[in-house]
Order: sequence, then C-alpha cells, then structure tokens
Amino acid sequence: MSWTSPTLPKMESGETDIPASSSEQSWIGSLTPLGAAISPFLAGYAADRWGRKTTLLATACPVIVGWVLIACAEPARSIPLIYVGRIIHGLCLGVAFTVIPMYCGEIAEDKVRGALGSLLQIMISVGLLSQYVVGPYVSYLVLTIFSVVVPFLFVVAMWFVPESPYQLIMARKNQQALESLQWLRGTKAVNEELAVIEVTILGRSEDHKENVREKMENKSTPRDLISTKASITSLYLSMGLVGLQILTGIDAILFYSQDIFAATGGDMDSSVSSILIGAVMLLASACTPFFVESLGRRILLLISATGMAVSLASIGTFFHLHDNNQDTSSIGWLPVVSLMIYMIVFSIGFGPVPWAVMGELFAPNVKSMASSIATSFCWFLAFLVTKFFPSIREELGSDYAFWIFGIFAVVAFVSVFFLLPETKGKSLQEIQSILG
Repeated sequence: MSWTSPTLPKMESGETDIPASSSEQSWIGSLTPLGAAISPFLAGYAADRWGRKTTLLATACPVIVGWVLIACAEPARSIPLIYVGRIIHGLCLGVAFTVIPMYCGEIAEDKVRGALGSLLQIMISVGLLSQYVVGPYVSYLVLTIFSVVVPFLFVVAMWFVPESPYQLIMARKNQQALESLQWLRGTKAVNEELAVIEVTILGRSEDHKENVREKMENKSTPRDLISTKASITSLYLSMGLVGLQILTGIDAILFYSQDIFAATGGDMDSSVSSILIGAVMLLASACTPFFVESLGRRILLLISATGMAVSLASIGTFFHLHDNNQDTSSIGWLPVVSLMIYMIVFSIGFGPVPWAVMGELFAPNVKSMASSIATSFCWFLAFLVTKFFPSIREELGSDYAFWIFGIFAVVAFVSVFFLLPETKGKSLQEIQSILG
C-alpha cells in the first residue's frame, strides 16, 4: 500500500529510469484501491466455496507476479507494466481485506475476538513502515525485491494454520471442524463450543438445520441481505464504518506522505518524517489489542474520531497559513505532530475496529456476501480519494483537502455515538439478537 510513498518522488525527481507525469503518478497511486474494489465479490464466493484459508493462500502467486511486472517496468521504461502490477496487487488486497476479518472473527474466542481482529492493523503498520524505512534509501529494483519476499513468508506461515471451524461446519465437515477447534484452543475439550457454533449456524432442530444447509449450498443472494432487520443493520453499520475510515483521509496520507511533508517546507527531511509517522502508527497499533477488549469498540471509535477531527483541522490550518505566504517558521512542527496524533488515534480506533466489528456483525449465512459489499465499497472510496486527492490539493489547496477530511471525522463521531451498539465480550449469536 505504501510503496508509492518513497517511489513516486524518485520518479518525479528522475532518480529512476521511469519518469512519470503527475497524472501517471495519480494512476499508479489509485489503481491498487481500484483493483481492491473489484475483487471482494469474487473473494466472498471463493471463501464460501473453497474455504477462508485456501482463498487467502491463492493470493500469494498473483502478488509475486505483480512485483515481477513492477520490477520489469524499469528496464523496459514502461508505466503500463506498473499499472498492471498495481491492479493485480489491488485485486489481492481486496481478497485479503474481505476474508481476513471473516476468518479472525470465526476462529477467535469471544473474549479475545476484538483483540485478534485488531491485529490486522498492526500487520498493516508493519508493512507500511517497512516501505518508509527501506524505500527512500535503496534503488527501485532493490525495493521491489525486498517487497516480493512477503508473499513467500505468508505462504509458509499460513500453511500450518487450520481452516475456520465455522466454514467446516457449513461444508458438513464436522470431524475436521472438531480438529480445527482443538488446534485453535489447544485442548481436546471443545465439544461444547463446537455445539454452540453449530447452533449459531444451523439452528437447533434437525429440519431447520437441513433447511439452512440447503440455503448455504445454494449460496446466499442479495435478497438475504435485506431479509431481516439484523442483516440490514449489519450492512449499513459496516459500510458506514469502513466508508468513514477512508473518507477521513488515511489512504491519501499513506500513499502521498512524503509529498505532503515536502509541501510543508519544514526542516525535517520528508522521508524521515514518513518513517516517524509509520513508527508511531505501529506503536499505537500494538496497544490496540489491549484497549479494544477493556474499553470496548464504541469508546475507541469515539476517541479516534475526535482526535482525527482535531489533528486534521490543525493540518488544514497550517497549510492555509503556509499557502497564503504567512510566516509558519514558528509552527513548522505542527504538521508532523498533528499527523502523529492522527496516526495514533486512527490506529487505536478507525484503523482496526471497523474490520474487527465487520467480522462480528454479520450472520454466518450472509457474511461472505455482506463482507464483499462492504469491502468493495471501502476500496472504491479509497480509489476516489487517492485518485483525486492530488487534484483537490492543486485546485482548492491542501488546507481545504484536510478540512474536508476533518468534516468526515465529525460525521464519524456522530454516527458511532447514535448508531453503533457495543459488541465487546458478546457471542456472535448475542450480537445477532442485539441487531434485531
């Protein structure tokens, strides 16, 4: 996701053999979110048909192909090769963001489900920081080789992890579901929990179980998403959370962080500023698993929205003064500090919690389709933000760009306060009851 941050400035300055215009740079930045907006629908089908684990493993090979194409783009001096590689990466990213929350929500015990779901943000932060740390100081080719190692490590690690017991129950593989749950819990005494999972998915009566299994084998339809109050509520809550996550500006900041810092005209090197922001994001993300179970989802989201609104307003104010030729030398620290605060509050709230909540809200029979719709919506918005953020900065100014993000942070606070129920410590069956 953050490969563009150290790479695009090199293209602009001529450090690579692939000069790119501002329009080409915006496409390089935005094609990954566009690809990620397309693939969730395929991901949802694949996750139900072949399983969560198999679907995730299937993304590794295309990711490698994408990096090979990007590596070949420099000697070939071909921007289109980068375009294709970025789209491939986006397609795989959309699969990951659809299936990982489902998988984490299904394998976790109730008391740690939120914490496990929030680990996604820690891993994202590790990936972002790795590009910020390595990218500015190595060549285009070396950064690409460094990045291609990741899918190989992923395959090795994921190979030893079992399939979701929920998925195995839906596939009538009860013995494998038992073994999966025993591996995950580290004990043989899981029959009671397995029975609860079976009731959650299939119901209690044998006739109802067969009816549900028949529906699952025929796959869920869009009609199922609006067939119950709980499904409708889950859908608009999930789409609202992931949509507001994007509209508060995170992708614009991650994809163009070096550009943003360079525009402030500060004394600190822009690549160092990006590393600092990435490190803060990682440290804050590492704290989230402890907070998400002790404080709950709602309070973290409210704190996050408040902090983002204040920090985005501060950044916008700095750019307003700077772009109007006011003396900003005495507050040159403000953009870095504001973005550090933004990253901290984002990483403990609107970064991980929407994905963790999405894995909790949906009933098993519609989870794949609903997650696909919410994830696709999220990445389509990310495409719009990353594609048009440079244009908005150019036409309206950086101040208005950040103030717009700040307005959405206020909307996020109001939405969470009035609409989102607390799911901390509740079973998936209890959450469905709360939703109606």
